[in-house]
Amino acid sequence: MMSLPRFLPLPIVSAYLGKEFLRAFFFCLLFLWGLALLIDFFDRLDDFFRQDAPILAVVRYFFFKAPLFVSQFAPAAALTGSLLSLSLLSRNREILALKACGIGVGQIALPLLLSAALLSLGTWAWSEFVVPSAFRKARFINAVEIKKKPFKSLLNGHGFWYHGEKIFYRIEHFDPRTNVLSGLLAYTLDDQFRVHSLIEATQATWLEGQWQCEGFQEKFLTPSVEPSTYSCSTILKESPDDFSLVAMEAEEFSSQQLRAFIADLQRKGLDVTTYQVDLQLKSAIPLAILAMTLLGISLAVPGAHQLTLATSLGLALVVGFGYWFLLGLTVSLGNSGALSPLLSAWTANSATCLVGVFFLLGIE
Repeated sequence: MMSLPRFLPLPIVSAYLGKEFLRAFFFCLLFLWGLALLIDFFDRLDDFFRQDAPILAVVRYFFFKAPLFVSQFAPAAALTGSLLSLSLLSRNREILALKACGIGVGQIALPLLLSAALLSLGTWAWSEFVVPSAFRKARFINAVEIKKKPFKSLLNGHGFWYHGEKIFYRIEHFDPRTNVLSGLLAYTLDDQFRVHSLIEATQATWLEGQWQCEGFQEKFLTPSVEPSTYSCSTILKESPDDFSLVAMEAEEFSSQQLRAFIADLQRKGLDVTTYQVDLQLKSAIPLAILAMTLLGISLAVPGAHQLTLATSLGLALVVGFGYWFLLGLTVSLGNSGALSPLLSAWTANSATCLVGVFFLLGIE
């Protein structure tokens, strides 16, 4: 009878190891998810009281924001879950028993990595099909129902329309990170609500509490007796916070939608660097589950040593902090243009995998 290749684990052992990892993963994810919601709630509690927010609106806001936390904390749950499950197996001498039966580190690691690969795929699908619509609803509830901002804008494929007092204007794009409006086109109205003039500006930047325009010019459509008193600050009386509802964030797009959005901005000649980084992160974050699981396995199976529960949680905290610090650094460099979007989004995952493989090879 032909024997199975050495790298293939035993079916019973595989199912057992995978089940223990998944149980620890979902326990950690539930804990981190609840902790994130609790921290976010108390962080905004003063704002809720000051704005006299309806309780039902607050509940609905967190209900629709909760899916975002699932995808954000899945990599941390994978790292903690792999460390926790393997440390419990090690404490019960089960890892030692598996090794005594001739089952190597690779056979122990494979069921966990296969489970992590499925979790990565599931998290990617969750981020693509659930998070965008839910996060969009959460932002709408926050702006309209909690902050009680009047909804005075209309989105379309070429930007958005906004109406003020005797003025309508269309803006091609608003970047909330830099507080820059691009492609301003305003229609001013007279007392009979007829179009009085057409105002154009290539860009408007929020500086020192008011808007500063570039390429500002006005074309009169009706005879004007008095000279125009319009300026960038008199036209745009809204602050950047007023445009927050129409500023589309990366979390509101699926990958396909974000690619189309980037292509539209490129046709308008706008800088899309930050959005290209966000597009790469939509794949990098789910696959971080696999990278974190690999690193957790390499740290939790160190030969004959046994990890206690406290040590496992400590390692998860240190390694997780290091990963997010590196990711934040590379993303910042990518947004500034110092790194390509591909490198900025994938450097942290690549480094994590290399460290994990290095330790695993050292164990073997």
